[in-house]
Parts: sequence; structure tokens; C-alpha cells
Amino acid sequence: MAQISFFIDESGNPNFYAKRKRPLWIEPDFEPVLMLGMVVTHDRRALRKKVLVFQQKILDDALFNSIHSVSQPNWFLHACKDHSDVRLKFFEMLRKLDDVSCYVVIGRKNPEIFHSKHNGNATEFYFDLLNKLLTRFEYVPEADYGIYLSQRQSNTEKRFSDAVDKMLEKQNIRTEKHRFRCSIVQSKDFPELSVVDYLLWTLKRYLSKEEDKRYFKAMESKFVEIYDVYGNEGKGQIYNVFNPFDLSKTGVFGTK
Repeated sequence: MAQISFFIDESGNPNFYAKRKRPLWIEPDFEPVLMLGMVVTHDRRALRKKVLVFQQKILDDALFNSIHSVSQPNWFLHACKDHSDVRLKFFEMLRKLDDVSCYVVIGRKNPEIFHSKHNGNATEFYFDLLNKLLTRFEYVPEADYGIYLSQRQSNTEKRFSDAVDKMLEKQNIRTEKHRFRCSIVQSKDFPELSVVDYLLWTLKRYLSKEEDKRYFKAMESKFVEIYDVYGNEGKGQIYNVFNPFDLSKTGVFGTK
């Protein structure tokens, strides 16, 4: 039976309100999107080993191990916190990976949609995007799927399994021909999550700094599909090899 592993992480947060129901979308630093990314691999052990070997090389190299973030106890790769030198080295390794593909859903944080579709509930918003992400993959019979979701405050095994069950129902997948194992895990214990974290970082950087798309372009071949759920005037838009993702097509991300 084929072994296929999914590693899912997020960039941004699902929150629309601060304490006492203060709207966040009127704030200048409001994050306009929540992105969920899913890296798929058919050889989880090999991917894990490659990331761990890379981390150990960084720790053993005097050029890098004196960097403050690297020198901290239990350091692991995290794109937004890593030194630019470490980041560049990891990107060089990622470009050489063959058995890695990435799916992304982008949820624009539109207050009207948030209240009408998700009942003003950040958790509903998050897990609706998770369901949409899982639905993008083409599942094959007689396969064993391991789905690993990065631990976040609102994540629970129940909500996670419900999102998977909803996907199975929507896809009309018969569980007797497929096996699904769902686990909520911590990034520090699953180095494979570093891969999706870094790929999401390239996309977020492109969205927030339009003039700096070099990281995204360098990793573009890893992205099988990017689904802008509420793009195209709310109709949704899918980007893939036949319709490459580019900000000249997407319109403005945000509420302003």
C-alpha cells in the first residue's frame, strides 16, 4: 500500500477581532490573508532525514552556529525567525528536493464574508480553509495517508478529524479503500513542517513585498496549486502550471 504524507502549516492568523470585539481590520498592521499550505511527500522518512541532516550541518558549522537564533537550545528551522544566511542555505537545499509538492489556499480576510459564511467565528474560518485545502488533492485508492497538522491554539483533534471527514464526504471517498491517520503535532518535533513553513514564507513575502518575488520564483516549481478562495470577485481562482500565480492577476489583497 502506498504511503503518502501531508504536512500542513499556516501563515497569518484567522482573527478579525481583538479583545472586547475591537475590529482588527481597521488597524494598519492587520494581516489581510490567512494562508494554509500542505506539503505532500511519498517518502516521509527520507524528507525528515534530509532536514535533520541539514540542521546538524548548520549546528556543526562555525560560520552559522554562533548566530544567536541557531545557538538557542532546541533550535529548529523557522523561516521568519532564521538568519538570512541560514535561510538562503535551506532554500538551496529545498530546490534540490524531488519528492515534494505543495498546495496552498489563500483566504482573504473580508469581514462581510467572515460574518455571512463563517458566523463571525475565527475557528470556523480556519477549518473551512483546511477543508478546502484537503479537497484540492487527488486521492488514489489503496493508499495510506498520514496527515500532520501543525499545532495551533484553536486546533483540536475533533475539529481536525471533522474537517477530514467533511473532505471525504465531499470527495465521495470510501474509507475501506483508503486509510487516513490524522495527527496534530508540534513543529519542533516534526522537521518536515519546516519545508511547508519556508514555502509559505516565500509566498507571504511576495504578497507583502510585491517587488521582491525572487524567493517565490525560485521555489515556484514546488507549488502544484495555489487556490485564492475569495479571489476573482469572490468566485475563487486557481493558479497552477497552466495559470501561474502572479500579483498582476490577483488584484489587491486586503480590505482597503
